[in-house]
Amino acid sequence: LSNGIPGRESRNTSYMRKSGVMMMLIVSIPIFILLNLTVGSVDIPIDDAIDVLMGKDIGSEAWTNIILKTRLPQTLTALACGAGLSVAGLEMQTVFQNPLAGPSVLGVSSAASLGVAFVVLLSGSIGGGLLSRFGVFGNTALTLAAISGAMVVMFIIVYLSQRLDSHVTLLIVGVLIGYIASAVI
Repeated sequence: LSNGIPGRESRNTSYMRKSGVMMMLIVSIPIFILLNLTVGSVDIPIDDAIDVLMGKDIGSEAWTNIILKTRLPQTLTALACGAGLSVAGLEMQTVFQNPLAGPSVLGVSSAASLGVAFVVLLSGSIGGGLLSRFGVFGNTALTLAAISGAMVVMFIIVYLSQRLDSHVTLLIVGVLIGYIASAVI
């Protein structure tokens, strides 16, 4: 009991525990960034990685290129994608008022897979072998196909969300779209 209010102390303890976990996660981000920049097929000392990030010359052009042209862009992309996915997931769960709402539940993931399946099928080769000969362009075609498939279903979901009154019905329609896309694949 705290100030005569039952349960107040347990709520404060739970809040403090969650705050502590969140602070540990936030503090661990720079640590993991440094680990990502230094550990790999070529191990680079942490102090040299920091010097490269600060613009200092470390005497090894190879390490500078590895950090600035490969590992740093990968790290920043991972941070941006992780933040974007978490915000998008929170938005979906908030809009649908359902903690299970996500791209797989609404059929968006299956539609992206369907877009890729169509491109592989239209490439005229089993398993997309023809696309692999195009290198980056083949990968770009697959990526654009996935984005296109996902966007088509998102437009359908957004259109239906304006017409349907119930979030539950919209979730059921999303699951139905996902099953249809999986069946076509």
